[in-house]
Amino acid sequence: MLTTQGQRQSFNENGYIVIPGLFSVAEIDRLNSDMIELETESLVADAQGRNKGGMVVEDSDTPRLQFDIHRSGTGFDLLSRHPRMAGIVQEVLGVPAYVYHSKLAFKAAFMGSVQFWHQDFGYWIGAKHPNPTMASCLVMLDRHTEDNGCMQVLSGSHREGVVPHDPCPRESTGDGQLRIPAAAMSGFVQKYERIKFIGEPGDFAVWHCNTMHASAHNISENSRHAAIMAYNAVGNYDPVNPIGADSPWGAECDTPIELCDDGALSVP
Repeated sequence: MLTTQGQRQSFNENGYIVIPGLFSVAEIDRLNSDMIELETESLVADAQGRNKGGMVVEDSDTPRLQFDIHRSGTGFDLLSRHPRMAGIVQEVLGVPAYVYHSKLAFKAAFMGSVQFWHQDFGYWIGAKHPNPTMASCLVMLDRHTEDNGCMQVLSGSHREGVVPHDPCPRESTGDGQLRIPAAAMSGFVQKYERIKFIGEPGDFAVWHCNTMHASAHNISENSRHAAIMAYNAVGNYDPVNPIGADSPWGAECDTPIELCDDGALSVP
């Protein structure tokens, strides 16, 4: 097992776990080097200030999210299949899983914008997934602090089940965020402890798809990057109404992910 009984129990009770230093300096250096191959700047230029082609932008010059990095032919492919990521998420969910989608999350210095309080299943339930047997993993690619917009979760909030969300579109870019209404959030933050994912490069977190989470604006001079991989239980989709080809989420799958070797990211 890659996780301890205590970690699995913590995930079930709190809706997340954090494992500091799970990936080495060399492995993070490899991923940071491979960012060049993602051709982010050209995708942002092509988007011309709008969300387009798997790129979500802050403005005409600044990326916010870049999807589908697990099919980029880089180390991020290996990360999505890595036992210290995909193996861990299958253990805490307790079911075979596949990569649902992937993204590189940017919080540019002085620019990175807010991600409102939400549950991932608030988005995904609309994509015809009947069960919340889904989770996301994050690897910090640089230092995450409160000032540069670290992710925050409400511990135990997954026990609420999926709650109503409101649309909060940003017309300037076409960004279509959802958020839990402020009136409801005021009660949730009193009921559940707020945890800030402050950490160093190589730190890892995994959270349940119903765990409420958010991130604030980056008000600092330090950019913040995170590789995020989402996983869905094998067979957890509606065969009558499958996901459309234009969805940012991954295709349905009946085959568990094939894990790579644990040392794969250490090989240049």
